[in-house]
Amino acid sequence: MQAWARIGDRSGRRFSVLVDNTPEAGAPDAEVASAREAATLLLGLPWELLHDGDGYLFQGARPTRVRRRLPNTRALDVSVVATPIRILLVTARPEDEACGYIDHRASALPLVEAMEALPGLVQLQLLSPPTLPALRAELERAHGEEKPYHVVHFDGHGVYDRSVGLGGLCFERPEDSGKLDERRHSTVFTNELGSLLREHRIPLVFLEACQTAQAEQASESVASELLKVGVASVVAMSHSVLVETARRFVAAFYQALAAGRRVGDAMLEGQRQLKDDNFRGRIFGVGELRLDDWFVPVLFQEKDDPQLFRTAPASQTLADFQTALATRLGALPKEPETGFVGRSRELLALQRLLGADGSARYAVLRGQGGEGKTALAAEFARWLVRSQQMRRAAFVCVEGLEKNLAESVIDQLGGQLLQKTFSTQADCSGDLRKAEQEIARALREQPTLLLIDNMESVLLPPFIASETPEALSQEAGEELKTLLALCERLLPVGETRLIFTSREALPAPFDAQRQRRELNRLDRDDAVKLVERALNAAGGDAGASSDAAREEIERLVDAVHCHARTLALLSPALRDRGVEATRESLVELMAQMAQRFPVDHPNAREQSLFASVELSLRRLSPDNRERARVLGVFHGGVDLDALRVMMQWEVADIAALAGELVATGLATPNRFNHLSLNPALCPYLRSCMDETEREALTARWVEGMRAYVSFLDLQRNQNSEVAATLTALELPNLFALLDRVWRAADAEATIDLATSFYSLLQWAGKPRLLERVGQVRDAAEAALGDGWSHARFEATSSRIEQQLGSGQLREALVGAQRLLQRARDAGEQAYPAADYDLAIACWLLARVLQTSGGPEHAVPLLDEARRRFETFAKERPVAGAERMVSVCIAEQGDCLRDLGRLDEAAVAYEENIRRAEELADDRQVAVGKSQLGTVRLKQRRYKEALKAYEDARKQFTQLEEPGSVAVSWHQTGMAYQNAGQPEAAEEAYRKSLAIKLRLGDVAGQAATLGQLGNLYGGALDRPEEAATFHRQAAEKYGDIGDLAKEGSARSNVGATLCKLGRHAEARQEIRRAIECKAPFGHAASPWMTWAKLADIETDAGDLDAAAEARAKAIACYLAYRRDGGENHDIAGRIALAASQPLLAGDPAAAASFLQQLAAEPRAAWLLPFIRALQAITGGSRDRSLADAPELHYSMAAEILFLIEALEKAGL
Repeated sequence: MQAWARIGDRSGRRFSVLVDNTPEAGAPDAEVASAREAATLLLGLPWELLHDGDGYLFQGARPTRVRRRLPNTRALDVSVVATPIRILLVTARPEDEACGYIDHRASALPLVEAMEALPGLVQLQLLSPPTLPALRAELERAHGEEKPYHVVHFDGHGVYDRSVGLGGLCFERPEDSGKLDERRHSTVFTNELGSLLREHRIPLVFLEACQTAQAEQASESVASELLKVGVASVVAMSHSVLVETARRFVAAFYQALAAGRRVGDAMLEGQRQLKDDNFRGRIFGVGELRLDDWFVPVLFQEKDDPQLFRTAPASQTLADFQTALATRLGALPKEPETGFVGRSRELLALQRLLGADGSARYAVLRGQGGEGKTALAAEFARWLVRSQQMRRAAFVCVEGLEKNLAESVIDQLGGQLLQKTFSTQADCSGDLRKAEQEIARALREQPTLLLIDNMESVLLPPFIASETPEALSQEAGEELKTLLALCERLLPVGETRLIFTSREALPAPFDAQRQRRELNRLDRDDAVKLVERALNAAGGDAGASSDAAREEIERLVDAVHCHARTLALLSPALRDRGVEATRESLVELMAQMAQRFPVDHPNAREQSLFASVELSLRRLSPDNRERARVLGVFHGGVDLDALRVMMQWEVADIAALAGELVATGLATPNRFNHLSLNPALCPYLRSCMDETEREALTARWVEGMRAYVSFLDLQRNQNSEVAATLTALELPNLFALLDRVWRAADAEATIDLATSFYSLLQWAGKPRLLERVGQVRDAAEAALGDGWSHARFEATSSRIEQQLGSGQLREALVGAQRLLQRARDAGEQAYPAADYDLAIACWLLARVLQTSGGPEHAVPLLDEARRRFETFAKERPVAGAERMVSVCIAEQGDCLRDLGRLDEAAVAYEENIRRAEELADDRQVAVGKSQLGTVRLKQRRYKEALKAYEDARKQFTQLEEPGSVAVSWHQTGMAYQNAGQPEAAEEAYRKSLAIKLRLGDVAGQAATLGQLGNLYGGALDRPEEAATFHRQAAEKYGDIGDLAKEGSARSNVGATLCKLGRHAEARQEIRRAIECKAPFGHAASPWMTWAKLADIETDAGDLDAAAEARAKAIACYLAYRRDGGENHDIAGRIALAASQPLLAGDPAAAASFLQQLAAEPRAAWLLPFIRALQAITGGSRDRSLADAPELHYSMAAEILFLIEALEKAGL
C-alpha cells in the first residue's frame, strides 16, 4: 500500500486476483477438488471491500480497480475495436416456476439512454427471440458479414446447478417463441455457452444475472468460462441484486464507457454511483430503503483493459441527434405527470407480438377509461424507436376529426413521415391513392410503427353510445370502415407495424383475438408504485399514509382492481384518512358497484370506472353531493348559469358545487362559467336515479335547455364569441334536447330548435351535425301541413342557407325565389312578424344571387331589405333588425366589389364595421375586416390587406370558427401572392387547405386549389402542376354542382394547357367553361373565357374560330360595361380620362391628353388603342375602329362603349 501511495497521479491502479487452479500432471482427484474449492473461495471473496484503514480502495482521487483473472492458456490477439460499436442486447424473460418475472427494460432502458450519448457511434440490436439458437445464428451472421459484436449484454436469470456442477444462463425455450406470455426457461450451461463464444473474441460481455459470478467451481462458472474462451472482459453480479441497483449501475457504467473510459474505469464509476447514493426506493410502512450494495458488480478481465469508445461526439452532434430523434418520434404525446409506471408485461408482449420474428403486424390495445392505453402505446413506440427496433413512429389521434377521416389521417401521417406541411390536396393533386402511395413509399424506406389513438371516438363504448344523441354517434362512426380499409392497405408495406387504442374491440379486419391486448388492471406492484408516484406528484409527503404497511397498500389497490385512474384519484383520501380507512370504504363501494352493475349488465366492465366517480363524489360535502344528482340528466357538460336558473339555486350554491366538482377531478372549468364533466359522471348519476326522479328532472332540463338555446341565439348576435364557445361545449346536451323534442312530436318547437341550431352551427365547422339538423327540420316541416306560418318560413329559409353553404346554388336560387314570392303573396300581416320575415326573404335571395354570380340583380333586393329592416327597427326596436341593417350594407359591399366598384365597396364595408362595433357584434366586425381586406387587395394595397386579414383571423380564432379561419388563411395567401411573396403564399394556402379538408369543406378546398394553381402557374412557373391544381378545383366544384365556379376553374385549366401547347385539351376545357358560366352573367366574367378560346384557336391556326371567339369576348365585356361595370385596368383608366373632357364638350383637352400619352415611350404598346381614341376625339364614330386585331378585347369594348356614350350624349 505504501508503494502504491508513491505512484504518480497519472498512473492507474489495478488489484488483480489471479487464480490458477490447474493441477499438476498426475495429481490425485482429491488435490484437484481441493484446488478447485480454493479457487472458488478466492474468486468468491468480496475483494471490492478492500480497505486501507481510511477508506475503500476504490474511493478517493486515485482509486484502485479490482478485477479477477485466470491464467492465459492460449495466445489470443488483443481485440481491436473500431466504431461503430455493435452491442447485442439479450433480454431473456422466461416466466415459470424457476424464473420469476423481471421488468424487461430495467437494464435495457438505462443502456439505451447511455448509448444515445454517442449518436452514430453505436448500433444496438435486440436478440429476438432470446434463445440459444437465435444467439448462435446472430453471432454467426454478424461474423459472416464481418461486423462482429463488440458487446454482448445479457439481462436475465443465472443459476448454478449442483447436480451437474455447472453455472448457466436462463434463455427462453425456442418452442415457446410463439407465446406472448409465460414462456418457459431453457438453461444454457457454461460448457455449451463457452463453445458457442469460443471463436468470436468479444471484447465485453455484461452478465446482469443473479449469481453468475458466484459459482462454486470458478473454472466452470459462466464468467470465468467466458474469460477462458476469449472474452476480453466480463462484468457480472456476485449476488442477487435489486432491479433499481442494476438500473443505476448500468446507467453509470455505460455512460462512463460512452465518455471514453476503459472498462475498469467504468466499473469504478458504476460502483461510486451506488456508493454515493444508496437510496433504492421506498417501502410503505418502513420508509426509505437504503443498501450498501456497490460491491455486487464485479469484473473478470484478461490482462488488457480495452477502451471501447475513443471518439466523443461534438455537442452539436448530440443536439442534432436529439432533434432528429424528436422528428423520428413523430407526434407522440408526452409521458403522464407521474411518469410511465409499470405495464412491463404488456410492453414485452407487444414487443414479442410485433417483433421482427413475429407474424403479427398489428395490435389492438383495449381497455376501459383510465387504464392508460394511450400512455402504454406511446411508451412502446418510444421504446421501439430509441432501442433501434423501429426507425420511426407516427401518431394520429382520430378524436375530433370531423370529416374525410381517411384523408385527414393520411395528411397527419404525411406531416410526420414526409414533410411537415404535407397535404393530399396540395402535394398529390387531391389524389388519395397517390397520397397513400407516398406514405407507402416512406414506410418501405424506413421501418415505422403507426399508432392510431382513441378509436372509441369513432366506435363509441356502450355506456356512452347508449346515452349519445343519434347525430353525434353517427358523426363518430360513419367513416370507420374507410379508415380501417386504409390501415389494412398500409399494414403489409415494408416492415410497418400498427397499434390501435380503443375502449372496444375493433371490427374486421382487425378483430383477431391474439392481437388484442386487454388492459384490465395494473400489476399489483405497479399499482403500489403508481400510488406512490401520485402522492409525490401532488407534492409533500404521504401524510396519513406514510406509516402504512405494504400489505395495507396491496389490499387497497386490490379493492379497486388496480384501476389506474381510481388509484390516482385516491391521493387526497390517502393523505387525509390513511390507507386502511380508505380501503374499507372502497370494499363497500366495489360491492355496491357489483350489485348495481352485475356481470350481465351492459356497463358491467365499467365497475372500476364508476367506482372512481363514486370515490370522487364521496369527497363532496353532503349538500353538494345532493346537488350533484341533477347532473345525471345532463350530457357531458353543464353551463352553471343555466343550471342555476333551471334549479333556482343561489349563486353561492352553484359556486360551491362547481368548486368541489373541479377540486375532486369530476369537472374541468371552461370559459364563460361552463364545466366539462367526467365522461362517466352523468351516466353513473343517471343509473342512481329511480324513474320518478329521472322524469321530473328531465322535464326541468328540457325547459331549461330550451331557454338556454334562446340565450345562445341571442348571444350569437350580441356576443358571438360566447355563443360559439358555449355551443361547441354544449353539443351533446343540445342534440339530446333536439332528439327529445322531436320525439315528442312537436313540429313547430322542433323547427324552432332546428333553425336556432343551424344558426349556431353554421360557422362551427360541423357539416355532419348540420346535415342532421336539416333532416330533423325537414321531417318536422312535413308534419306541419300546407299552411303558411313563421315555422314554415324558418324551415324553408334554413334549408336554403344550408344549400347555399354546401354549394347547391341552383337549388338555393329556386328556393329563395319561391320563398320571397310566397312571403309577398301572403303579405306583411300573415302572422306576427311576417313583415320581418319578408325582409329576411329579400336579403336571402340577394345573398344567393350574389353568391351564384348575379350581383347586379342582388343590389336592389338588398336596398329593399335594408329599408324594411330600418323601418322595423324604428317601429319595434330590436337588436336583430339593427344588425341586419349592418349585414345588408356588408352584402351590398360584396356586390359592388364583384361589379368592380371598389371605392364604393370599401365605403360600404367601413360603414358595416362601424355599425357592427356599435352593436358589439364581434363576428360581423371580423367579417367586415375580411371583406375590407379583399378590397384593399384588389386595390393593390397589400400591407393593408394583410393587416385586415390578420385582424379578422384573430377574431375568428377567438370565436372558434375554423371555417372562417381557413378562409382568412386563403385570403392571406392571395395577398402574399400578389405582393410577390410566393413561398409565404403557398404556406398560407396549405394551412387553409388543411383546415378545409378536416371540416369537409369541398367548395373551400376547390377555391384554395385554384389559387395554388395560379401560384404554380405564375410566380413558381410550374405549369404542369398548375394545370393539375386547376383541374382538381374544377372537379370539386363539379361534385357540388357549383357551375359558375367550375366554369372559372375550367377556364384556368384551359389557359394553362394552352401554355403547354396542348391545344385540343385546352379547347375542350374552355368549351366546358363557357357552358358552365352561361347562366351567371357578368359575375362569371365570360369575356375572359371567350378571349382565352380565341388565343387557343389562334395558336392552333384556326383563325376563323379565333375571330368568332374574340367577337364574343368583346360583346360580353361591352355588355358588362353597359350595365355599370367598371374597368380598373390601364385601358379603362385611359378611356375614362379621355371620355370625361369629351362628354364635357372639350375635345381639345382630350386630344392633348392623348397626344402626351402617345409620346410616352412606356406607352408604346398602347399606341393602337390611343390612335383609335384619337380618331374618336377627332370626330369619328366608326365602330370598325374596334376591329383592329392588335387591340385587346377590353380595349375594343372600351372603344365601342365610348362611341355609344358620345352618341347617347349627342356628341
